[in-house]
Amino acid sequence: MATGNVSVRRAVLGDESIVRGLRLAALADSPEAFNSTLEHESASTTAEWSRWISNGATFLLEESGSPSGLATGVPYDDEPSGRLLMSMWVEPRLRGGGAAGALVASVLEWAKAEGAAEIVLHVGRQNDRARRFYERVGFRVTGEGFVSEWTGVEEVEMRCPLGVKR
Repeated sequence: MATGNVSVRRAVLGDESIVRGLRLAALADSPEAFNSTLEHESASTTAEWSRWISNGATFLLEESGSPSGLATGVPYDDEPSGRLLMSMWVEPRLRGGGAAGALVASVLEWAKAEGAAEIVLHVGRQNDRARRFYERVGFRVTGEGFVSEWTGVEEVEMRCPLGVKR
């Protein structure tokens, strides 16, 4: 997917350093927004980043060829028809211009192609901007949630049906 100078592509093995760099930038920028810590993920090995790329689909946002955001879709626990959208992040200077929408659209397309019936995500209860964005692209709050063991942030579950019949 490409719009102007911004494009989205699926990460492949060999992109470990790009995925790592974006993930660490995301954790440094918004430490409360992810169910992990900068310290923990800084210690991840190349093999762990390879597993990240191989376990689902990670999409990279690039602006004029420079990595500027990412989003990952993975199988969702014990729900064979569900996928989890995680690690969604866009550089602050690109927010509000459609970059996040392009990343989410890529994950949704992947999930549909996988035969998923819905996609799930977790967002901080206090992260109003992100929740409003996810609502605009079709996600709805379910009333379920949890407190992150890594950050102590209360997370809200949101789901988006994909219209795939199983």
